[in-house]
Amino acid sequence: MFLKSSSSISPVRSHAGCAPAGAFWRARRAALVSLALLPVACSDAGPVDGAPAEVLEGDVAEAALELALPFAIDPRKSLIVTETDVVSAFTLEDVLQQLIDQAGASVTATPLTVFRQLMNNHRPGASDPNNIGPNCDDEPPNAGDLEPVDDPPPGLPPFPPEEKNQTGSINDWPIFCPRTADDIDSDPFADAESDSAYMATTLANRFDLAPPDGAHCGEYRVVFAKRSGITNGLNRNFIIFEARLPNPNPSQGRLGCQAVVDFWVNQSDPAKSPATRAAELHDFYFDGLSGFEPVIHIDHYGPEGGQIRTNEFVRPNGLPLTSWSLRQFEIAHAGPTGGWLLIAPSFVTDNPAGKLFTNASGDPRVTSFQGTFFPSVVERLAATDDINRFAYGEAVPSQYEAGESLMIPLHNNYLNKLTSAPTAFRNGIQAELTAMGSSLTPEQIVGRAQSLACAGCHEPVNVDNEFFKTKLDENGQPVPDFDDPESPLDVGLPSNPLRTLGFTHTSEQTEAVDETTTRQRFRISKMLSDVFLPFRQQVMEDFLLNHPILGFEKPGAWTSTQAQLSVHTGRVVEGISSLEILTPGAFHAVVSPNFSTAGLTIGNKITVDLFVSPAQPNPSWVGNVEVLISIPSAGINNEWAGNVPLTPVTRGSFQRIQFGSLATATKNALSATPRPTDVKLQFNFNVTSNSGPYYLDNVRFEN
Repeated sequence: MFLKSSSSISPVRSHAGCAPAGAFWRARRAALVSLALLPVACSDAGPVDGAPAEVLEGDVAEAALELALPFAIDPRKSLIVTETDVVSAFTLEDVLQQLIDQAGASVTATPLTVFRQLMNNHRPGASDPNNIGPNCDDEPPNAGDLEPVDDPPPGLPPFPPEEKNQTGSINDWPIFCPRTADDIDSDPFADAESDSAYMATTLANRFDLAPPDGAHCGEYRVVFAKRSGITNGLNRNFIIFEARLPNPNPSQGRLGCQAVVDFWVNQSDPAKSPATRAAELHDFYFDGLSGFEPVIHIDHYGPEGGQIRTNEFVRPNGLPLTSWSLRQFEIAHAGPTGGWLLIAPSFVTDNPAGKLFTNASGDPRVTSFQGTFFPSVVERLAATDDINRFAYGEAVPSQYEAGESLMIPLHNNYLNKLTSAPTAFRNGIQAELTAMGSSLTPEQIVGRAQSLACAGCHEPVNVDNEFFKTKLDENGQPVPDFDDPESPLDVGLPSNPLRTLGFTHTSEQTEAVDETTTRQRFRISKMLSDVFLPFRQQVMEDFLLNHPILGFEKPGAWTSTQAQLSVHTGRVVEGISSLEILTPGAFHAVVSPNFSTAGLTIGNKITVDLFVSPAQPNPSWVGNVEVLISIPSAGINNEWAGNVPLTPVTRGSFQRIQFGSLATATKNALSATPRPTDVKLQFNFNVTSNSGPYYLDNVRFEN
């Protein structure tokens, strides 16, 4: 019987990048077989609530950062590690053995039996001689949920029956059964150089997935690729261990994760050899930092967070497949004194089933999804122009989550499904967009949801299942551009960041680390190098360098007796969250906690980034905002520090707002030695009722 647990997720899910180390601030169908023949892999993508800061530019910014950090962060050392002489310290056998050891001495499993049990999930019960765990057809699918599968274009062999029929289900949604048939009985540990063996290709630091309240410290991943994929594009598989690391001091918020961030920053130390880094990373994953559990731990892979995922394109004898399939698993066990360990299939988080976007009003799941859930997340999906911050903003209810994620057939092509959706569904999306003053279309919102699905991030297709733009050869015929494929999926961004390695973001193929050595590293996609990694680097740097109170990084820190306050991880200038302010009345005082000015640069004016909603009930008079400052230790209490009218302020984007000059005595008190610890700010919004939301971010003292 398949498990149907409810997975918890981070408030924002981030897509799965690398800026040059020396300038780290600037730092489908017809092509399916061709795609399969390209030996490249899925691992580290996925759209978390997190947000990059505005990047300071030029030598001044680099010099300022160097004053605060001992050395520049190298994304290929501190965010994603693929060097062969570093990741080779990790083996699939060691990972599975650690899980067995943690399950208790009475467990008689071996890495081989656990591996085969994982792969046995893909075998139908009727053909299972081993009976060592769940089978893919333990739960039959509902006939009304099946997806049609067409044969390939003329000239290609038809799909075998088992690749056209969904004979099983997970979470009451259909899955293809069987899958990965040749791995079920293989021994990947007998010969480390054989096609059946698995090799570590990627270590990923996902501190950006740590939520604003620091409930956990993010995810730390290790990717294993089947060696057959080096030479055979029709026999590829990836197993990704995505551990969610608990925060040992959750009362401290994200500050409880400081040691983890410091560890990853120190991996960029230019004095460290690859061997030293490999040993330190191995210790981090298998032993843990002081006070922290090891990353690789049976409790870090679900159901309360973390998971094991597979990205599969595997069949015996080179038989064709309908699609890459991404599936999710979690570890169940009887505890340290128990007697069993099971890797069980789960639904794929943030992957609503495609049927939910189409016309199937007789299904109560579809009715509630279209009428209640999806309209409630339109604002969050529309709230950003950065793909790193695409998110639902809340956990997708488990009854909507699909059993697997794929694009061929159209399980996760939500745009294709939307073409036959009820008019009321599309109108409901448009109504939410109109209310927030957004120029995005319902199709672009659904495209953003599609990009959050596993398959949608790795194979971002348009409504016609075209999954990358093409170049033309000398005869005017389209030629796939596998070096830099750009997806035609429209998610409403000024430029298209959707570039993958053809359904993967990491690869079994290697490239030179640099021009001065013979060292090699596994390739990554341009989406990782150009989009995801710069964002994740910025999240780390903002955590290390910026003020959590003035950056609104602590949920509940700022208070109001009139306004409704919450952190928002979509509309952000710096860090991972801003303060959302809902204004039901005409006057709203928003008050900070006491904070210290230690480490702050003190100028003579209070400056803040403010987002004014474009949907104003009275566009001719928006109101004004004033700021008061208190430093009781210096005898300063609720001193008026300026007022700014809001009607002239550009709406719909963050604008720099600067108040009048502080009194000389106040500025001196802020920078006194020792620095004061009882500073408090109060922003008073005098506005038209229900004119919000407003968003505040990045308060500072500037000249």
